[in-house]
Parts: sequence; C-alpha cells; structure tokens
Amino acid sequence: MEIVWAMQLSEMKIMSSSFKQGADPADAMPPKAKVSQTAYTVVDSEGIWCPPTPMTDLFRAWRKAKLGDVIELRANEPEVESDVRSWARKSGNKVLEVSRQEGYTRAVVQITKRGKESAELSASKASLNDPDETKVTPKAKLQLVTVGGFTLGLRTLEPGWRWSTSMRQVAKTNTCEIRHLGYVISGRMGFLMDDGTKLEVGPGEAFDVHPGHDTWTIGEAPAVFLDLVGAVEREMSAEK
Repeated sequence: MEIVWAMQLSEMKIMSSSFKQGADPADAMPPKAKVSQTAYTVVDSEGIWCPPTPMTDLFRAWRKAKLGDVIELRANEPEVESDVRSWARKSGNKVLEVSRQEGYTRAVVQITKRGKESAELSASKASLNDPDETKVTPKAKLQLVTVGGFTLGLRTLEPGWRWSTSMRQVAKTNTCEIRHLGYVISGRMGFLMDDGTKLEVGPGEAFDVHPGHDTWTIGEAPAVFLDLVGAVEREMSAEK
C-alpha cells in the first residue's frame, strides 16, 4: 500500500510541475511503468533414479524459464544438493536455498542466465571429466553432461551388476522402463526383453533397447557406455 501511494504522489508532482495552462492534463501524466513478473516453478523429481534424472528435469525447466524466475527442485537422491550447486556454478545461476524436508531435498534457484540462450549457441562443449551430475548406485556410476540443449550420460557398470538385483527395489518396477540408445566403449552387457528377446553387446557396438528389459554385465571387466536416449527421452517428449 505504501508503494502504491508513493507512486501516486510522484505522478502528481510531475503533473503539477509540467502542466501548462490550456494543455490537456492527460498529456502530462508519465507513462505507466512496466511491471516485470517472475514465475515460480516446482519440479518434482522424487523417486527418479534412472535417467531422466532430477538434474535433467531441472535443465528442462531452466530452458523454459525467463530471467528472474525461480525454480524449486524436489528430489530424494542423496547427491542432489551438490549436483544443483555444481550446475548453478557452471550455468551462472543462483542457489537461493537448499533444505532437507521429510523424505526429500528442496533446492530453490533463481534464473540469472537463461537456459534457452545457452542451448541456442552455434557451438558449445561439455566435459565428462567435470560432469553436471554424478549418480552412484550399487556397482554403478552415471555421469551426466548437458550440451547443445541435450543431456548425455556415461555409464560405468561393475562386474556382477544386474538391473533386477541392483535397481528393482529402487525403481519399484519389475523391469527397466527406460529406453536406452547407447554406444559401448568397453566391456560387455546382456539384455533380456519382456517379450523374451535376448541381446549381447560389446565394444564398438551401438544398441537400441526399449522399455521393459533386464540388463547385466558379462565377464570380469566393467561395462562402460554412452547412454544417449535414456538421459534425454523425457526432455525430448516434453518439447513436442
């Protein structure tokens, strides 16, 4: 209320000082100030352990946000605070608050650099040696980077890792419900689809595995591969 009245008194002073006899009083009124409105968006990524991840969801919201907007991310992954702070540092945005709630972490960031502008650069790069997000689960590690508006994942699966024994209780589904388009760098993996189809892949081979599958490592060496669709599928579908 005080701000409103101050604006009205200011307008009256300007009008009285600039008003000339015979002139239209409306011409002396100053133009109305433009009021900038900021949006507050809540991104709920609780329970997401396999890509797309909370940081993928945060990135998608960032691309749609305007300068000054605020995004609240809710996630129950253990490393989400460090991931958000790392992303904010590298993207040029501001962390306003990080707090632990019952069962999840609440991270609030203010947009000081627009994601859309970064995505539309004519050339850009990112390093998996300094990932935007690192997720560690039993016998597995996933490193994520975002470049050119998309997120890429580098997975390392230790010998003996199997989705049905390592991830089923976390994902709360019988089989993996994420599509994976990948390229194997080293090691070998096997897949068993819900329809009975079996697939084995190794170094130098690309693969496309649809939702509804179990996965495991083969042999004594870790399986290392780039995961292309799994990390970006939700973001791509959201843009349609």
